[in-house]
Amino acid sequence: MRIGVILNHFELHQVPHATPYAFALSRLKPDWTVDILCSTEAERAYAMEIAERFPGHRVTARRLEVPLFFRALDPLLRQFTFARKVAVLRRNTDMLSGYDALLMPEMTSLALRRSARMNGVRLIFTGHGAGDLYDNPFGMFDTRVDTFDLVLLQGHRIARAMRAEGRLRETCHAVIGYPKYEAVSMERTRLFEDDKPVAVYNPTQNPRGTSWHRFGPQVLEHLIARDGLNVIFAPHALLFKRGWTRGARFPKQFRERPGLRIDLGSPASADMTYLNAADLYIGDQSSQIYEFITTPRSCVFLNPMHAKWRGNPNFRSWTFGPVVEDMADFDAATDAALDDFETWRPAQQAALDDDAILPDAPFAEAPASERGARAVIEYLETGSVADTWT
Repeated sequence: MRIGVILNHFELHQVPHATPYAFALSRLKPDWTVDILCSTEAERAYAMEIAERFPGHRVTARRLEVPLFFRALDPLLRQFTFARKVAVLRRNTDMLSGYDALLMPEMTSLALRRSARMNGVRLIFTGHGAGDLYDNPFGMFDTRVDTFDLVLLQGHRIARAMRAEGRLRETCHAVIGYPKYEAVSMERTRLFEDDKPVAVYNPTQNPRGTSWHRFGPQVLEHLIARDGLNVIFAPHALLFKRGWTRGARFPKQFRERPGLRIDLGSPASADMTYLNAADLYIGDQSSQIYEFITTPRSCVFLNPMHAKWRGNPNFRSWTFGPVVEDMADFDAATDAALDDFETWRPAQQAALDDDAILPDAPFAEAPASERGARAVIEYLETGSVADTWT
């Protein structure tokens, strides 16, 4: 068997979600060829950094060819379109058609279906995050997910939410767990010289759910004004790097403020460095909230668009802390989140328990990367996966 894991983005946030499966597959099936296929040197370097956590693997990282036109113009084009990603797939179709299966963390790679040369190549979806639906058809809740040959799900919460939407009825799928936790350090890093509590503000890039445009600068001002906090601003990597289409500009007045650390999209914004360092999470509709509560902690959620979230399972994470709809209430909500955290701990713990792998599941004691690899092996060798995976 020849297996490829496609990494075809200009940012790094998808890399830790998909590469652990490659390393686990290689260790379980040393006679199989397993390649990580990268469109940028940064993706290749990050994948090989993660590889050090998986001793004994036999994975090779290969570069995908990027057409010269897109190498030159992509910094401009990426503001409007993912055309480079599709161009990379087209340029490399002959090579990709030589694999028995391709794993991918995003939907753009479905463009490979347009080529008859890809007939017989199985497309397997890993996703890259596990947030709530939030009434937005993105990520795992994009209906195109159902067209993959096999879908690896991060937990029972996601599987249940997708089925409630009438999804996955005809799609092979397996509940695996969250392999990103194996790809990054889960240790807390000290980022400030003093021992003040740390708040991280993590607005999403999704135009339908981001709090940045209506609340963002005010949130930073309020947090900086609190003498007892250090502040990290770490938005989704695309919020400012696709600023022309997302309409986001970072105000200059915040660039040299004491106690404020700004990261608009470095690797640290994708590898949980800031989530692990924080005592308080402030966000809106980002899947990173579920990474944050791996250790239950204080949260505040921002709802400037007045979404109808109460009693709505699509906004489950908003039960993890106070929800702010008017900035006049922000300081009080922050106080409540910090001082009365035990009010919200049960909701966070219930969500963690809901996502946990059941004791009678296949290879229940194995890490998520191995469970995913074993599901892929079962699918490729038999054409299906057992119902016990779901």
